[in-house]
Amino acid sequence: MKQGLLGKKLSHSYSAIIHKHFYEITGIKGNYELYEVPTVSEIKPFLKMCKKEGIHNINVTIPYKKDIFKYIDEISSQAMNIGAINTVTYKNNKFYGDNSDYFGFLKALENQKININETNWIILGSGGSHESVKVALKDKGANKIKVVSRTKRNNSYISYEELENITTNSFYGLVNTTPVGMYPNIDDCVVSESIIKKFKCVIDLIYNPVETIFLKIAKQNDLKTANGLYMLVAQAIKSQEIWLDRSFDSQIINEIYEKMSVKL
Repeated sequence: MKQGLLGKKLSHSYSAIIHKHFYEITGIKGNYELYEVPTVSEIKPFLKMCKKEGIHNINVTIPYKKDIFKYIDEISSQAMNIGAINTVTYKNNKFYGDNSDYFGFLKALENQKININETNWIILGSGGSHESVKVALKDKGANKIKVVSRTKRNNSYISYEELENITTNSFYGLVNTTPVGMYPNIDDCVVSESIIKKFKCVIDLIYNPVETIFLKIAKQNDLKTANGLYMLVAQAIKSQEIWLDRSFDSQIINEIYEKMSVKL
């Protein structure tokens, strides 16, 4: 079974390690490779290569979660609703698109006992990952969701300048979906401590490093936190469930997460 990850720059990725642990724990035979594709124009040739080489299970990461749409034959209702695809299956001579980030995000919050219902949230960034977070929060009963973006699209979006002016406790949760603070720029932080302190709960989708400056500041201020590594592991297992058309005990997520945490 050949599986892999499509992205532009993948030197920071832990996906191959996670799936290797999955194969070892389950006894399933598989091989997971990283496939760097420098430009959007090379996605189509890449998918042709996948057909030829028998690479039928593909994850998709930055920046191609939206670009992949045009090459997919059938898209799940969830991926369509989110507007991003991160899990692709080739079978019956067709490419099928789905989204496991949604599941991974909710699992990460569940693991940290973070409540969503009737709370207000701010999402930093408007790239491919923020849509999964926004839909997940909405589905779980969040009252109000604002997206911070450098490009204001509608009333649900605010600027970074407007973020500076929000009042303490007007929002419960703050989620970083930007790459700011990701390896190798680990000393960067997407917003200032003065902003972080206004929230009760802080989540970072970045997984390398496991604890970003963003999360360190949140912990120093005794806020609830969740890191991107647990979400990454959870979405990986969900992708395997989609590809293999079977379910796995959620304990496998915790087991792989613990293995990864020890090494990092």
